[in-house]
Amino acid sequence: MRALTCALPLLLLVTGSGCSAGTSAAVEDAGSGGPPDAGADLAAPLPPVASGCIDSVTAGDHVYTCDGLRVDATIPATCLAPGCGLIVELHGDTGTGLLMDGHTNLRALARQNGYVVIAPTGPPFGNPYPGSTWTPTEDAKILAMTRLVASVFRVDSKRIHLTGFSRGGFVTWRLLCDAADLFASVAPAAAGDGSSFGEVTCFGNGRAPKRQADILFLLGRTDMSVLYSTMASIRDAAIAQYGAANKQVLTGDASYTHNRWTSPQGAVIETFDHAYETVADGPFGSARGHCFPGSKTDPYAVQYAVPCKAPSAFTWGDEVMKFFLAHPMK
Repeated sequence: MRALTCALPLLLLVTGSGCSAGTSAAVEDAGSGGPPDAGADLAAPLPPVASGCIDSVTAGDHVYTCDGLRVDATIPATCLAPGCGLIVELHGDTGTGLLMDGHTNLRALARQNGYVVIAPTGPPFGNPYPGSTWTPTEDAKILAMTRLVASVFRVDSKRIHLTGFSRGGFVTWRLLCDAADLFASVAPAAAGDGSSFGEVTCFGNGRAPKRQADILFLLGRTDMSVLYSTMASIRDAAIAQYGAANKQVLTGDASYTHNRWTSPQGAVIETFDHAYETVADGPFGSARGHCFPGSKTDPYAVQYAVPCKAPSAFTWGDEVMKFFLAHPMK
């Protein structure tokens, strides 16, 4: 057994919130520029053009600095032409964009499926803990960088998606309310109704999205960082707001259930409700159900070591990718 190397932080018992609108230009679906040179292949699309903090537009992995935030981006070669999708993934407290992606594997999955991925890192969490966090101040920055990346790489405006875990999950809920016109579907994880401790999210206090974006939601039954009751509360409020009914149990066993509700307008809310937990002797063992099912990251790592103990019947990152593929904006 390894000795614990760091104490469990708030691990995303979030505080404070607010709403801000992004200031960047609207997403464009096509590039701009002059006519092609004589003899050029008229069928070949114009390449993307660098703009603002997006200072490199080649295929591959990039690190941008947007509004003072590090943004790890993956640009598949196919996405140099217009029409790819875009996924934004948000880490939780003490995490980073790359640590978040270590749990979801979305950058690798996106290369296979024609999606640009950006994984921004928030401001420092603060001593004595490593890594980063999110505050309401970054809401507008996240929206602005999303719109800028979408514009530069001319992504399909109907395939822009957002996912986040814990603190990043609370931000995901909040941005669903604030920017439902931007995100086709969202996948919050390990985040619920934060009104009791000042975290404004969605589906409460008169807040609701202007359109019914499809939702995939991960809830840990024994989550000790974000209580299951707060997650069940926001789930039930979303179902009520959408007028969703006809609950279906899609798959499940004693350790998890995959459910779906459908609204009269055709929007869906799906949940993965699980009993998986972190390893007991890892640095975040006391978080218990606050974990990523199927993550292959090191459960004993000093930082952001919140994979669920194997085995698990599903992998959260795979389910997020499948959901986004199946749920473009209607």
